[in-house]
This record gives sequence, structure tokens and C-alpha cells, in this order.
Amino acid sequence: MKSADVKIWAVEAEVGEGPFWDEVTGSLFWIDVRKPSLHQYSGEGVKLCSWVLPEPVGAFALLEDRAKALVALASGLALLDLPSGQVKNLVDPEPGQHHNRLNEGKVSPCGRHFVFGSMDDRDAKEATGALYCLSADRSIKVLATGLVVANGIAWSLDGGTLYFSDSRASTIWVSDWDSTTGTIANRRIFASPTAEQGRPDGAAMDEEGHYWSAGVSAGRLNRFAPDGNITETIDLPVQAPTMPAFGPAGSGLMFVTSHRRIEEPTAMDGSIVVLNVGQRGLPQRRFQLQR
Repeated sequence: MKSADVKIWAVEAEVGEGPFWDEVTGSLFWIDVRKPSLHQYSGEGVKLCSWVLPEPVGAFALLEDRAKALVALASGLALLDLPSGQVKNLVDPEPGQHHNRLNEGKVSPCGRHFVFGSMDDRDAKEATGALYCLSADRSIKVLATGLVVANGIAWSLDGGTLYFSDSRASTIWVSDWDSTTGTIANRRIFASPTAEQGRPDGAAMDEEGHYWSAGVSAGRLNRFAPDGNITETIDLPVQAPTMPAFGPAGSGLMFVTSHRRIEEPTAMDGSIVVLNVGQRGLPQRRFQLQR
């Protein structure tokens, strides 16, 4: 276990999530789930823009159309017009699931699929969550059901394996991924982190094929080898890290969001942690959603 040299961006998020380094604009985008908003920051931590959203937001994807973003709201997927801030409903993948909200989402390496999950938003949570895939043609497929809090989405180096987790069940799975159809097969357990390692929240993949997972209940990052064993852990100055994301190509930088919905939050909690992990990450993609 080691502690890394870090910088703190005091963004005062309630539930910071979804960091995304955008090579197109050279900036970091992230969301606040409970103070519903999307934010854009420079690589030096300067706020460039913010968009207020009408309800809790669990994930987002910037579109190849630079004027729009896809946002996963509590009531369904919607399109955010960045110049005007207007939100237009797209589709509700879970009509009738009023206790659920959408949570977590990533664009596939090919850019043609957006994989996202849902979760039971009540305190007494049940396994009503699921994992979905929205494809570029706007079709939606159900990938997995019976989840409590869907999380941890990432792809292997070759793009042939999808990783995802259930934070409440403290389980990470891998599945064979078909990038043509946006479907999965052969789901199996990858890892089951202990209480000391922390429940698995958001994740990122490095160029060595190692899976970085935010141990949200343990204040740490866990780096998993392809065989599911932890090869490195990093203690963080926040109690509840939510998701890591690699920064500019070749920089070795990582951005980690956090939340402050804990019993005794400190001034650090809800910040973005910026650290050099000595590894380079796979580039994140914009979504090729068809008009």
C-alpha cells in the first residue's frame, strides 16, 4: 500500500462522479449526482462551465456532435444541448421502476455503444437495478439484471471484455463483449473485494490491462491485475472515492471524484483528487449517437 503525491480540487461536490478527460477540448468533465449538474474544468482545476440539470444525474457521455451530451437522469436518458442548457428527454429504459435511478455509464472503445446501469435509490436497497446498452442507432438492450447498484464499467485492452460491478454486493464481473451487437456473454466473477479493500465503485483501465477501482467505503484505489488479484493500492485523502479517470494522453495523471454523504465528512470529502499514478490509461471516447 502506498500514498501518492496529490493535488486537491475543492469543488465541494455532494456526490462527485463520472470524471471524463476530453482530448477534444483538453478539459475534465464530471457530474454531481445530488446537486444535479455537469461541470467542465481545465487541467489546472479552473472551472470553465457548468450546466444545471433538472433531476439527479448518474452518468453522461459527450457526443461526437460537440454541441450535445447524453445525460442519464433519474427518470431516463436525455440530451443536453450545451450552448443553451436545454434538456430533451430521449428514452426511459425502466418505465414503472419508480424507486430506481440511472447510475454509472461509459462509452465503448468503438464509440458506438453507451453502457449504463441503474440502482435502487431507496435507503433499504433491493436488487432492482440492471445494466443496459444504448447503441448508436438508439436501440437499447438489457445486459444484466438483479443488481443493487450497477457500477465499475470498463473494457479490456483488446475491447473484447466488459467489466462491471455491483457496489452493494461488492462483486466485480467480467463478460465477453461483442462490439458489433453491443451484447455480452459468459459472465463470471472477476473479484470480490473485502471490507478492508472497499466496495467497488467506478473504474478505469490502464494500458497494461489493469483495472483501477475506487474502493468507495475504504478511501482507496485498488489496481487489479487481469487475473483479479490486487497488485497495488493507493490511500487517498478522501473517505469515499467514487471513480478514477486517466488524464491527458501519456501524462500518468488520474482524476478521482468523491462524495461527502458519510457520517463525518471532512473538508476534503467531495473534492477531486489529482495524482500521478505512474501508469497511462486508455483514451475515453465520445459517443457516436445517430440523429
